[in-house]
Amino acid sequence: MGHLLIILFSSPMQFQNTDTVYKFAKAAVEEGHEVTVFCDLDAVYSLKASQVLPDQKTPAKKLVELTNKGVHFLACSESARLRGIHSRKALIEGAIESSLGELALLMDQSDRVVAFSI
Repeated sequence: MGHLLIILFSSPMQFQNTDTVYKFAKAAVEEGHEVTVFCDLDAVYSLKASQVLPDQKTPAKKLVELTNKGVHFLACSESARLRGIHSRKALIEGAIESSLGELALLMDQSDRVVAFSI
């Protein structure tokens, strides 16, 4: 199967996009696609480890579930820094910091690119 790149720009608390990305990525990976989700701007809040709560199904907890299914999560390092997320340890397990340069390469190499914004 091919590679699907999903770009998420919006906040997990103000918009439904994070939940939509969760469902979309889950369906794609279950169909055998390789999936990468790039979080930029306020979407980096979706990847905050402190948002994974044991007694609630938070957006971050849903995304951790996807990392266990093989979905790759990238956080724009500059967007994270500007929002006070200063270390890799602040991100959910499996998420890594990335750059807009890497995003451009991924866009070129992916079979499909889908973006979710406001």
